[in-house]
Amino acid sequence: LSPEEMAAALPAAMELATAHATSQCLYTVLKLGVPNLIGNTKLTVAEIAEAMPEAPRRDALLRCMRVLVTAGVFSEGARESGDIEFGLTPTGALLQMGVPQPSVACGVHHFTEKPMWAAWNMLPDYVAGKIDCPPFDFANGSPLVDFQQKFAESRDPFHEFMDTLSTTELPTVIEQVDWQSMSGRTVVDVGGGSGFVLGLVAEQFPEVKCISFDLPEVIASAGKPPTGVTFASGDMFDASTMPKGDVIFMKHVLHNWDDDRAANILASCRAVLPEQGKLIIAESVLPVVGEASRETKTPFLFDALKLLSGGKERSRLEWEALADAAGFSVDDIRDMGCATCSIIALSNDD
Repeated sequence: LSPEEMAAALPAAMELATAHATSQCLYTVLKLGVPNLIGNTKLTVAEIAEAMPEAPRRDALLRCMRVLVTAGVFSEGARESGDIEFGLTPTGALLQMGVPQPSVACGVHHFTEKPMWAAWNMLPDYVAGKIDCPPFDFANGSPLVDFQQKFAESRDPFHEFMDTLSTTELPTVIEQVDWQSMSGRTVVDVGGGSGFVLGLVAEQFPEVKCISFDLPEVIASAGKPPTGVTFASGDMFDASTMPKGDVIFMKHVLHNWDDDRAANILASCRAVLPEQGKLIIAESVLPVVGEASRETKTPFLFDALKLLSGGKERSRLEWEALADAAGFSVDDIRDMGCATCSIIALSNDD
């Protein structure tokens, strides 16, 4: 590199190398409840500290918050006294908890909590082939799903974050899928949990017969199903436990599994569909070669997260290969203008 090229490239390299500092400062202020304490006001660190149940290190808190000013989480200004006062930017407002608008605080907790941080530390060994299980499993002694079943402090923020994502994605999912054409037919949401997605479908398209299918323990804790939705429980890896339907819908399920296990899930789906059955998948599709950029990085970051736990996001070619392995063909892959969700329509090859 020439001196000019090095000078131009160095800031970006340093930003990459220190990105963890921003995320850990963010995790720290969320654990302390700082965004909620600030709310619609502007507060100094002293005022924030006085509102906390325990006394924080004020200098350390100040330094964390100024890092987050540079990341666009807080605004800062000087009072006449010379003290710095902080406010929330729109990004910071999304980090409040227990407020009317959606919150991504739960996502930050999931991404940066200690068990996940321990998994990141094992990524080099996993990539190098030195360990034979996903980084999260190695670092924490069990797969992510099993770990979250044991520890509510990890499970609850994760599921809250999934609900937050659904809130932003569902209007487009409802609009982009031709639910009206399914009138009089049965739609099974595999991994449908509490039936929230199909509850919205049933509300707008009451002629569609809706079944939300999930593990017995999930259904047992789901409460009463939404109007127009029936619950069914079983194991998506065992087709004999799955309800039959004309259409199967899955949202953010297959990215939790590697290709072999994902193909097994699709094979179970194929076994309970009729010859002309359809499978509709709502998941991310990685950009094609040449389109990876700062503007398209969100699905790549989610793919990196899945790398920790043994899952993966997929490109169009990977979706086609996965469908073919399970006896399906890809009818359509539709970009919905949402970085985390596209519509992938499959049909039974029989």
